[in-house]
Amino acid sequence: METLENNLNFHLPSADKALFRKHIQGELKEIRQEAAEAYASDNEIDPVPDSAYDDASDLLEILFDRHIPMPDIGWAEDGSLGFEWRPEGGIATMGIYGDKLVIYGAFFEEKRQIEGICHLSDTVMLSGFLETLVNLLK
Repeated sequence: METLENNLNFHLPSADKALFRKHIQGELKEIRQEAAEAYASDNEIDPVPDSAYDDASDLLEILFDRHIPMPDIGWAEDGSLGFEWRPEGGIATMGIYGDKLVIYGAFFEEKRQIEGICHLSDTVMLSGFLETLVNLLK
């Protein structure tokens, strides 16, 4: 997955939501351009659908509201957008294809793992993983 490093380091509890929205719109615009250029040069790469950017924006708002640090965001050749965090000794990811589903996982050296798929609006399932993510990123 190609990644775009975060240029701004937000401290989520004190950040203004309007500023946050402007930041994520700019970041998603850069990723959209990068993914479109890659698709134009290699049509074996699946294009990232507009709905994936909409879902990413919605999920980022949920993360903001839960005070979860901004992930590294990138696109993948399968037409998805991915979020990634690297807590000590592991990796946590969320993938979005634009179908309102979130594919999530956390993997650690000790072979502990959490993974699943849920609907973006499934607050019970999504909240469970987000709570785990909050604990991992402390």
